[in-house]
Amino acid sequence: MNKILRYIVLVIVFANIKGFSQKTLDERIQWYRDAKFGMFIHWGAYSSLGGYWKGKSSNSGTPKYAEWIQAALNIPKEEYTKEAQKFNPINFDADAWVKVAKEAGMKYLVITSKHHDGFCLWNSAYTDYDVKDWAGQDTDFLGQIKEACKKYGIVFGTYYSIIDWHHPSQKPKTPYTNGWDSYGQIELVNGEKSKKEYIKYMKGQLKELIDKYDSKIFWFDGDWVKWWSMEDGMELYKYLLELQPDAIINNRVAKRNKFFKDFGTPENFTPGKKLDYDWESCYTMNSSWGFKKDDHSWKTPKKLIQELIDISSKGGNYLLNVGPTGEGIIPDASVKNLKEMGEWLSKNGASIYNTIFSNAALQKWGRVTQKGNTYYLNIFNFPKNEELEFYGVTGEVKEVKLLETGKKLSYKVRKEGIVIDLKGVDKNPLSTAIAVVFEPNNIKLYDKGSK
Repeated sequence: MNKILRYIVLVIVFANIKGFSQKTLDERIQWYRDAKFGMFIHWGAYSSLGGYWKGKSSNSGTPKYAEWIQAALNIPKEEYTKEAQKFNPINFDADAWVKVAKEAGMKYLVITSKHHDGFCLWNSAYTDYDVKDWAGQDTDFLGQIKEACKKYGIVFGTYYSIIDWHHPSQKPKTPYTNGWDSYGQIELVNGEKSKKEYIKYMKGQLKELIDKYDSKIFWFDGDWVKWWSMEDGMELYKYLLELQPDAIINNRVAKRNKFFKDFGTPENFTPGKKLDYDWESCYTMNSSWGFKKDDHSWKTPKKLIQELIDISSKGGNYLLNVGPTGEGIIPDASVKNLKEMGEWLSKNGASIYNTIFSNAALQKWGRVTQKGNTYYLNIFNFPKNEELEFYGVTGEVKEVKLLETGKKLSYKVRKEGIVIDLKGVDKNPLSTAIAVVFEPNNIKLYDKGSK
């Protein structure tokens, strides 16, 4: 297709997508904007390997992630599929998994229904390379997770890879150089004919995820391959919204550096400022997404909570990953971290949930969020003189209180902001949250910002 024709197609498809008005997008995504915090789950055939195959570690390949082990070690398809047959999560407990998310304060969940290796976590009519036909598992894993999400009030969503190392339409680039070059840029076997066959396959499976599991979030990945175009992605976006009008879809359905609906997806980093579209930073708790038996580089609860606060202060969401073992167990370190996050959120969650980006300047001591006429200050670094200078916002103050206990705090209103007396305030080791409540319609921004 020449450039002019591609441009015309792109304009037509985008015009159709714009038919889903911004108001409709707001209606679909408002719950997500309020939720702020979700659980990512990377789980599949690779989980049973734990980052090792025939004594070789995925660390010796590129990428080093456990879920990329087939690519990292260039495992032949016929040998990798034998490993997938061994998938046997004898300790799987959907209720326990989702309860961990609930107690952590998470509001939604996204699980890898099909990662790049093509192995499907549900019984799909479109392939036998799934938990039922290939691995002989009678448990409806996605169904049980969906029901547990319903029980605990968690929104259920699914990750789906655009690329597929198992599907006959695709083959790794040869000769093999490294996982990213050969598998990351996986090629079509027979050009446009293969792509057409594969898109039909994808649409069938995605419809199954709606019909069987009522997936409300579609989280795509693999959009970087050269044969997947913007128009391919936007057409798929439109298709999904026709089937599931209240779903939200990430920007990787098309090209992540050009398409920003319904939300952007920075990975393992946080933008330095507010973005002009909805977004979500996804992070691992250690180094790998999938389970890796020798990966013990766990972040501290303090680091995780402050990541959540930082992201919320910039108007984003935080999708935090767990990688269950092949037996179906979420690692103890992940559970421990999430429990501590949940304990903090149970007392300080008002500074996160339902908040928006505030126009307050970036503060050296921590971060600020806003809800109506209340500004929430999360203190990462306590001032030595025990006086907190909150500059950039001023006006008539109704009250200042410690969020965790409700204790009222003394303060002084200045032209450029507020100075809060922290003497006698117990520091929370993760973050200390304070609510500054202004009188409605009496808030002023001071343009010199933070000092």
